[in-house]
Amino acid sequence: MILTAAIVVQIGLAGYGAFYAANKLDDEGATIDDDTFMDGFGLHAGFGYLVILLGLVFLLIGIAAGIGKWRLGRHGLLFLLLFIQLWLAWIGFELPFPVGFLHPINAMLILALSSWISWDEWQRRKAGTGAAAPPPEAAAA
Repeated sequence: MILTAAIVVQIGLAGYGAFYAANKLDDEGATIDDDTFMDGFGLHAGFGYLVILLGLVFLLIGIAAGIGKWRLGRHGLLFLLLFIQLWLAWIGFELPFPVGFLHPINAMLILALSSWISWDEWQRRKAGTGAAAPPPEAAAA
């Protein structure tokens, strides 16, 4: 839940950075330098590292707690997507298309997976079944 909230804040900070830069470019023919650009996107960039660290912490907690392969796999996939997001941000400056284009697409995947994990854990807690459960396919059989 904490990681999902951090991801939502991270997406909001990206919007802030974009509109901050657009506001600085309001005048016709205006330009901004790297410092002005980073004034808007600096929070997004810095907070992004914290989100990745949170993803790693949750993965390590899952390993230590023995939450089961299915649940741990989702946490591992989430951390992988977070790491890919960092890579897309670094490379996206040099290759706006297709790499920069994939950065927000990956962010949507990260939010969806994180939301699914949060919802699933909330449902488990509500039902009182916090123990490792089989994947949905095995449970249906």
